[in-house]
Amino acid sequence: MDLEKKRSQQTIISVVLGAAILACMIFLLYNQANALKEARFQVEQEESTLQKEEGRLLQLISLSKQAPELEERKARAEELIPAFPGESLLITGIQDLADKSKTDLLDVSFEKRVPKKGYDEMPIKLTFEGRYHGLLILLDNLQNWKRNVRVNEVKVSKGSEDLPQIKAEITAAAFYQEQGKEAQK
Repeated sequence: MDLEKKRSQQTIISVVLGAAILACMIFLLYNQANALKEARFQVEQEESTLQKEEGRLLQLISLSKQAPELEERKARAEELIPAFPGESLLITGIQDLADKSKTDLLDVSFEKRVPKKGYDEMPIKLTFEGRYHGLLILLDNLQNWKRNVRVNEVKVSKGSEDLPQIKAEITAAAFYQEQGKEAQK
């Protein structure tokens, strides 16, 4: 009987040991499967991040190729709204536009400046005399000029020599940005 008892104990130990080994293997496989699943998830996230960064890199490369054009546009914008009022340059430029359109600049007067956020508005009253077609060309050139000028109002009346001469009183505004204001932003 002792032999049977020993065999049954060995069988029980073998079964318990086998079950323990099987449980350990199942536990290890479960942990490995979870670790693999987590690693795949991290790889997917890294690939997604990599794709986003590649897209961003392509966008930056595209922008770097546009740098000369953007610099040119920046310089143009700085011409449109210069750092200082430059009244004498403004008057000289308007006189040139009048000459090109074959009209006479009779009077220029500046009104009180209007401070705005980031720039100042400089109201101007201009008086021109010339032919109707010349004044139209002048207005068109003024709108497309290298300095930003907004035409608010145009009053047309009889010129000094009657028709075809007409007189135009233009209420407009030029803009400038003082250098100190830009640094305060």
